[in-house]
Amino acid sequence: MPFDDDMVDFDGFQNLQFFSLGHCGLIGQIPVWLSKLKNLEILLLGSNQITGPIPSWLGTLPRLFYIGLSNNQISGEFPKQLCRLPRLIYEPNIASQAEDQYEFELPVFSKLNGANQLFLPQKLSSFPAMIDVSNNYISGYIPAEIGQLQLLQKLDLHSNNFSGVIPYQISNLKHLEVLNLFMNHLFGIIPSSLANLNFLKEFNVSYNNLEGPIPTGTQLHSFDASAFEGNLKLCGGPLPNECIPNKDMDADNKNNKDEGNGHHQLPWFYIFAVLGFIVGFWVVCGSLVISNTWRYAYFRFIDNLQDRLYVMITICINTMKRRLRD
Repeated sequence: MPFDDDMVDFDGFQNLQFFSLGHCGLIGQIPVWLSKLKNLEILLLGSNQITGPIPSWLGTLPRLFYIGLSNNQISGEFPKQLCRLPRLIYEPNIASQAEDQYEFELPVFSKLNGANQLFLPQKLSSFPAMIDVSNNYISGYIPAEIGQLQLLQKLDLHSNNFSGVIPYQISNLKHLEVLNLFMNHLFGIIPSSLANLNFLKEFNVSYNNLEGPIPTGTQLHSFDASAFEGNLKLCGGPLPNECIPNKDMDADNKNNKDEGNGHHQLPWFYIFAVLGFIVGFWVVCGSLVISNTWRYAYFRFIDNLQDRLYVMITICINTMKRRLRD
């Protein structure tokens, strides 16, 4: 992949909307010069040998709505800036919708399993809004900010090193049809709020470290057991193992919300303890600073207390010495 040292003055491809170099054996990182393609809508770089992190500037491309970076060697964390893609937050304007109806003059195709040819849609508008970074080495938490991408239709994060809990904010993605999180290191429960994903057609969280019951009475029960297998502490239908009632399950559900992006909320007990110390400290010290009478009385009390302690200690020492002589 041509990198920035070779493309310093590059300003070409300003009208490029569809950029696909999948299955090309490319090495190197995703270059910064791609950030100049302000009209880019579809970026396909899957099935290469691309390394390095997902660049945060991808979230600044105003028209990008389809990202395919699967089957590479990408590492680092999922950037929060990617959760600000304008096209996945706001509906496109009328002018953009008209441009998306443009039909490609040449057929666009990809390869499946390195052999079969798959012809892709002929219009940009036929591509679903997607982020696919599956089968890489991405680590860290799934950011809670992912819930901002309300127009996203496909989120595929499987076969990475994601950890932490499944953020309940994913339930904000009302148009989501595909959610693949399998083969990561996620823990905690499956948020019951995922029941709000009414358009979900594909769902898989298998081979993580999830626990607790699968939310009942939701669309999640329409998926077979293979979508949940490999989580030894998950229970309830469609899995064969029944759940044992657990009074701590509500607390676990709350923890999923508190830990959404991997950060615990500060317990109120400690907040009140700190406030109590501050108030008590300034009540005493403030009084001594403001009132001369209180200040003199306080220091007299300290002096008297010091004298009494000195006398008591002296008497005790002399008494012990006499006993030892006797």
